[in-house]
Amino acid sequence: MSTYISPISNDDLTSLCNELGKNNAINVSDFERYNVKRGLRNADGTGVMAGLTRICSVEGYYISDGERVPKEGKLIYRGIDMLDIVKGCQSENRFGFEEVAWLLLFGSMPNKKQLDDFTALLAQCRELPEDFIEDMIMKAPSPDIMNKLARSVMALYSYDKNPDDTSLENVLRQSIQLLAQLPTIMTYAYQVKRRHYYHKSMYLHPIKLQHCTAETVLNSIRSDRQFTLDEARDWIFA
Repeated sequence: MSTYISPISNDDLTSLCNELGKNNAINVSDFERYNVKRGLRNADGTGVMAGLTRICSVEGYYISDGERVPKEGKLIYRGIDMLDIVKGCQSENRFGFEEVAWLLLFGSMPNKKQLDDFTALLAQCRELPEDFIEDMIMKAPSPDIMNKLARSVMALYSYDKNPDDTSLENVLRQSIQLLAQLPTIMTYAYQVKRRHYYHKSMYLHPIKLQHCTAETVLNSIRSDRQFTLDEARDWIFA
């Protein structure tokens, strides 16, 4: 793949940037004067409350005499401390990804049947649309996997037969498909990155329906497709 070369010279770009800076500076004190938020942050660095949710809570500090005091961080999903979830998965040798995904979506921990059915459903949704791998991933490699994930999600819009329907059923369908397909996109993007930027071998292994998400990732990134169950169980918490 050839690299796009900008027709704008460095000298022209420098000159234009200097011109831009003449009339586009903002007085720092104006942010406080007009109580303007910088993104989703208050002036003291604390987060701006933009909505109400019971899905997730992050605790990283407490206020003492008007000052922020850092404390050991805590991540809470649906009222459950994430540390408790991790300890439970580790002590019982459970895979964690699917049950945490269910918890975030539906608000409670799944029972065994719900977890088994949900894991099987994700496995059935892992395959990408026809020609997507070649057209969207292999023909446009990226050195940044997160960049490739973001662009691929946007591209999936064109492959969705009903992308603009905001009904609960359709949004849930899209959410479940993305949960299943993101690991597939990630591993394929990694393989293409290896070939294009590091000049190493690329291998695209077929997806196995009996694999959970962690097993799918390890199966895809290992040349010999070999991994232990302990490796797969530890993958989500790495």
